[in-house]
Amino acid sequence: MFKKFLLITFFIISSYANTLKIGDTLPAFTLPDQFDKKHTIDTQKYTTFIISFEKDISAMVNEFLKKQPDNFLETNKTVYISDIHKMPSFVTSWFAVPKMKKYNYTLMLMYEENPIFPQHEEAVTVIKFQDDKIYSIDFIKEENNLQSIFH
Repeated sequence: MFKKFLLITFFIISSYANTLKIGDTLPAFTLPDQFDKKHTIDTQKYTTFIISFEKDISAMVNEFLKKQPDNFLETNKTVYISDIHKMPSFVTSWFAVPKMKKYNYTLMLMYEENPIFPQHEEAVTVIKFQDDKIYSIDFIKEENNLQSIFH
């Protein structure tokens, strides 16, 4: 039931536009975290979106976040989203999600493909919002450059 809800939500979002670009708005949507708790993602609560699409990039973001103080994401009005739709379901449920539950931060999970978020190979996508509109989209390939998005 929940996966159908997510699929419908992403279908609605995807039908509004193709890939997000500067000046676009993003309607609120819902994603589960690593504990399967649903969260409403909107640009009132979060002004920065960090999105990873690949295992190595997720590992890089995790290494960065492990070094940050508790509540770092919340303090910076940031949501971290990991696209895990390509991961085999048994790997997701047996290995990946149990590992993610050990993280000291909340990680939103995309179980279905959603082409609305721009991406570059081997880079984390960072989208910043101001007044509900996208004002920057960056692609970061190195952990030491992640800190720069918070200044």
